[in-house]
Amino acid sequence: MNPKAMIVALCALGALPGAADAATAFDLEGEAGYYDASRIITDGDLVLTITPEGADYLYFGGFGVGRLGASAVTASVYNPLQPDGFAPVRFTFDRAISSITFNFGDAGGDDDGAVTIAAYSAGGDLLGSVTETYGAGADQGGSLTLAFAGARYFVASTDAASNPHSLGWDIGAVQAAGAVPEPSAWALMVLGFGVIGALGRSRIRTAPLA
Repeated sequence: MNPKAMIVALCALGALPGAADAATAFDLEGEAGYYDASRIITDGDLVLTITPEGADYLYFGGFGVGRLGASAVTASVYNPLQPDGFAPVRFTFDRAISSITFNFGDAGGDDDGAVTIAAYSAGGDLLGSVTETYGAGADQGGSLTLAFAGARYFVASTDAASNPHSLGWDIGAVQAAGAVPEPSAWALMVLGFGVIGALGRSRIRTAPLA
């Protein structure tokens, strides 16, 4: 391989997947529908699966909260939705997440309790949680941000005395953990540098003597 071709090859190597993070949001504005058992949503190359936690149904629709826009999600054990029949919501990603921001709320003012989002590893180990009080009449909603290394899914819930878990949820921002190059990519890069080194030594040996 001539030196020019090798330079082109190394430029191609530089385009291999590296440690670039993927940042996106799942605001659910394009989602609608009632009483799904689960919903899979793709944004860029990140895949999100939403499921009810200990319940049977998901509901996508408006909650009267500006921060949530026209559509958000909640979970219910009943079809149709009924008071005191709501459930936590699980958000599962196809890869590790380094940080995520959830938006939540409703316009009813009946969820004046603690809002909690817990982060779990792919194996189901609890990595940690964050909690914020959602006060009575908080009709503009709220948000919580989590940053736990290796988190693969999150469970959102509330412990309100009346009608718990009835808040709507969406994701304002999410960042996937940096991708690690495949072993084959590392091997190719090492091979490329080795060939360049061999070419350099060959040119030194064949240089004319003074």
